[in-house]
Amino acid sequence: MKRVDEMKIDIVGAGALGLLYGGKLAASGQQVRFWTRTSEQASRLVSQGITLEEGAGRTEVVRGNIGAYPIQEAISRLRTGKDAEWILVMTKQRHIDKALISGIQSLSGKNTKVLCFQNGIGHLELLENALRSIPVYAAITTEGAKRTGTNCVVRSGTGTTSVGLVGNGHLREQPHLKKAAEKLIDAFVTAGFYTLLSKEIGREIYRKLLINAAINPLTAIWRIPNGELLETAERTALLKQLCDEAISVYNAKGVSFEGDAYAQVAEVCRSTASNTSSMLKDVIQGTPTEIDYINGKLVEMARLVNIPVPGHETVWRLVRGM
Repeated sequence: MKRVDEMKIDIVGAGALGLLYGGKLAASGQQVRFWTRTSEQASRLVSQGITLEEGAGRTEVVRGNIGAYPIQEAISRLRTGKDAEWILVMTKQRHIDKALISGIQSLSGKNTKVLCFQNGIGHLELLENALRSIPVYAAITTEGAKRTGTNCVVRSGTGTTSVGLVGNGHLREQPHLKKAAEKLIDAFVTAGFYTLLSKEIGREIYRKLLINAAINPLTAIWRIPNGELLETAERTALLKQLCDEAISVYNAKGVSFEGDAYAQVAEVCRSTASNTSSMLKDVIQGTPTEIDYINGKLVEMARLVNIPVPGHETVWRLVRGM
């Protein structure tokens, strides 16, 4: 296995994915520092480490290479000359507000890069505008994780992660930014995540947006795992309607989408048949969903080009109503 130089990596958000990536990066020798919503979680991560459960009942407690602080402390943090090379933003999109952005700005140094793992769209432009000269990258992942405690996580499924630089104009042409991404990808691979560098991350973001906009709200409304969306004609008809509406919007907006959208969504339903979507988990737990950043964004796009999307309008309002 290729040896990767040690890096300092900040992780903003210690939910399921944050704990999974942070735990495995720390276990592989990277210096990981979490920024959490509560001081209680930060204290537990430092004192007890991360309990990481993977397939076949394999459980590991990761204690070394981990630091943790509440995100509120980042805003008033004094410069130490030890800024992280990477800040991985792993909160839900709804948590990316002015306070969180201020914390990210305080943590950023002249060599810091930011990598975002959120679903939906809109947040990348927000961060680019706020962070200005700091390179912003996006990650698309099919890794599955479930947080079972404040510092405990189960890896519920292995997947593929794509990393790519977004926007930033002239920054895209700078070779050192590609090298920085390649170094981080090497660290991910060493930690156990199959990861690729993408030159078309924007296209992948919109592909995932369509898939999430078709699958997630329907599973949340009907309270079913992904695979059951294909079990009746009524379900598949609505699934196809959501795909067709999204493609109509993409065509009008000049967004590229390769292949048959419904076929791709159906394949995801089959390959993740037993999975519970993140939106369904939020509904069951009574926490706010990401519907505004997924179907809500598609509705917003549709209105700008006067394309009717009654299916997306309906599921958006139904999930918001829950």
